Amino acid sequence: MKKRYTWGVISALLLSLVMTSGTVVESADTKAGQVETAAEKTTIARPAASDLAAMKVAAENESLALYFNEETTEVAVKNKKLGTTWYSNPINREQDAKASGYNKSILGSQLLIQYSDSSGKPQQYDNFNQSIKNKQYEIKELNDGIQITYTIGEKTKGLDEIPQFISEERFQTLILDKIEDERKRKDLEKRFKYDEEKKVYERRDAAFKGIGLSRVLELFAEIGYDEKERNIDREAYSGGKLSEQAEFVLPITYRLEKDQLVVNVSTEQIDSDLFHLQKLAVLPFFGAAGADRGGYMFVPDGSGSLIQLNSGKLDAAPYMTALYGKDSSRIALSNPLQNRVARLPVFGMKQENEGFVAIIENGDAIGNIEADISGRTNSYNYVFSSYELSASEQLTLSGNWNSQTVSRFQKQAYQGDITIRYGFLLGDDATYTGMAAYYRNYLAEKYKLTKLQEEEETPFNLELIGGITKKKFFLGIPYESYEALTTFDDAQAILQQLKDKGVNRIHLRYTGWFNGGVDHTIPRSTSVDGKLGGRKDFERLLDYAADHGIDVYPDAGFMQVYRDSWGFRPKKDGARYMTGKVAQIYPYYAANYMEDKSVAPDYVLSPSKLSGVVDRFLQDYKKYDSTRLSLRDLGNELHSDYNEKVMITREEAKRLAQNQLSKIDQSVSGLMINGGNAYSLPYADSVVNAPLSNSAYNLTDEAVPFYEIVLHGYIDYAGSALNMEDDQDVQSHILKALETGSNLNYTWFYAKSSAVKETEYNDLYAANYADWIDEAGSAYKEVNAVLRKLRNKTIIDHAKLEKGVYATTYEGGSKVIVNYNDYSVTADGDLIEAMGYLMRGDQP
Repeated sequence: MKKRYTWGVISALLLSLVMTSGTVVESADTKAGQVETAAEKTTIARPAASDLAAMKVAAENESLALYFNEETTEVAVKNKKLGTTWYSNPINREQDAKASGYNKSILGSQLLIQYSDSSGKPQQYDNFNQSIKNKQYEIKELNDGIQITYTIGEKTKGLDEIPQFISEERFQTLILDKIEDERKRKDLEKRFKYDEEKKVYERRDAAFKGIGLSRVLELFAEIGYDEKERNIDREAYSGGKLSEQAEFVLPITYRLEKDQLVVNVSTEQIDSDLFHLQKLAVLPFFGAAGADRGGYMFVPDGSGSLIQLNSGKLDAAPYMTALYGKDSSRIALSNPLQNRVARLPVFGMKQENEGFVAIIENGDAIGNIEADISGRTNSYNYVFSSYELSASEQLTLSGNWNSQTVSRFQKQAYQGDITIRYGFLLGDDATYTGMAAYYRNYLAEKYKLTKLQEEEETPFNLELIGGITKKKFFLGIPYESYEALTTFDDAQAILQQLKDKGVNRIHLRYTGWFNGGVDHTIPRSTSVDGKLGGRKDFERLLDYAADHGIDVYPDAGFMQVYRDSWGFRPKKDGARYMTGKVAQIYPYYAANYMEDKSVAPDYVLSPSKLSGVVDRFLQDYKKYDSTRLSLRDLGNELHSDYNEKVMITREEAKRLAQNQLSKIDQSVSGLMINGGNAYSLPYADSVVNAPLSNSAYNLTDEAVPFYEIVLHGYIDYAGSALNMEDDQDVQSHILKALETGSNLNYTWFYAKSSAVKETEYNDLYAANYADWIDEAGSAYKEVNAVLRKLRNKTIIDHAKLEKGVYATTYEGGSKVIVNYNDYSVTADGDLIEAMGYLMRGDQP
């Protein structure tokens, strides 16, 4: 009986045994032939142990050697310089006392897939049970690696292995001409009926029974009429539908590039009307760590999280998060507690004194990072990436007092490459700091990033809110009114007060300055809001800022349209759900996290319209003296468009966003990015609302400043506004800034706090500048005294010394130690007061 499992169960199964993935074994194996189809001679009942001695060398360069097992299709990569070896699958999985049956068999998989039939019924396959066991794969040797093409599906058996229809030419050349025994040839020919008009042979089903069927199958095996040839004949006479059983062709390619292993899976051959390949997991057991190994897994949750190996947290759910946050073109009637967005497509593992880091190069926009510890259904810890190739929504059909829920799938699955680049670390580099440094160097080399210039002071980030819309009433009739919270003259006054307090290096993000305030109309054109002072006062503010060394970043949103207004038609310009409806964004009730549909919705701009909007904005923006720009959502949000006429996957939307980021970057002298998703970083001079903590999932054990280690020295960054945080303890924010090397950030407005009462901006109640400016000035002086000479230095180490005590070491040797505890501690021989810090090395 065929077993079926939900994807959640499959994820829980992916654990580990007792093996050491860093085992080094010397081998002198040589390459096999050029291209071969795996012969159908034996069936692998269990994944066989496969260390280097059982493998052949598939490719080799100065740094790495790639090994391959032809029977199990496992690979291993040996780092010749570091002396370590990493395996695609656990080599001692046969001895796993925890796993059995199916749980043990999937340990031999390199690909896991979730698919649905047209009714939406979910099913699972893996490439071990549905391909490798039945020898349904082809091997192709490459100059720098190897490619294995898997046909994943239940093996064709019995009568289905005989073509129902086959052309006269193929029947003669591929079958009859290869049968030397005339008696056997005539016997086979009698079992088919020839159609003279169509020139086609049709199978006589009644002639293939018992011993007769067995003899023909043996004969086909002898002459080489295999699954590949059967598929050709099925496709030729079945309208392109090969089978009523699910079958997917997925090639996976392993290549060596310098000291890195590059893994690529192409989904271009996935095309089925009957089945929808929804999710694909790639190398779920690469580097899997056994129960006897120490170390941790790194996942990019917020600033970064560590999951200790073998932690025993089996009551916690396995870790899984989508990269770049939620897609607003997917229906979400409720919003769970806010989690930190995973903004970097990176994951990794440390085992004892060795480790690997994986960078997703293609497919990250549809990617998830998954991880779990040992002990559920086998004995392994694992971390890997999975990809949503085809999304679905539940659609309820009603009529005649009846209703039925059916699945609606996106029109076209993602058809492209999924590419993961693996790097290998050893010793002091095999840490989350080493992984972050590896990714930083990767970005710097790929995008030609340059380090920040040394300056006398570290930046102070300030967001000022210009205008908002406010509902008012006239004779009981509601209408929208414009409320000025910070005029341009008010902004200049605040900036001057800051300078008087010694805050000189200001990065000003001005939000709500044009087209109707914070929730501005679509920015196809720009008009400075008159109630803030109009264009004249706006340009006077820009002149003042330029004269006083202040960088002004006027803010604009492109991905989300805040009102149905002139220049935007939702049915034409808006993205759509899979149901065909225009995607809408509602706020959520704080009490139950359900949508609040009592207010007008915002809309999601279709990615196909983004280029036109950006072009017109940039053309109009030239009329101002501003040379900088703040992007509210272009580096913070990522949305699909499921419009069946012009469908755009999230991966395609990412590429479109990158194109616009590049265009904007070439048009202005400085870009401030809100959120800072990875694809936006090459264009950013500054990132605000960068993640400084994690989501504190139960399975994770520690938050680490991985994001900050990647950026520091190359891109300025600041976390969320200090005065908008739940934690109002300024000293704890100062310590966090010192630990992570981040700039302070505030959100203010000039008007009285009551100006936002009973508006959609109630969350700004704590943003009146007068309540914060003195405290901000003092906090900045403290942070600036430590960080002002470290701004262009990379972070070379970060470590937890003890509970609540962390040390951050910068390029050049300077070290900052912070103590979050409410008691004094001794660190590196020095006493650090409660909620205090210590600076070592070159003093600013």
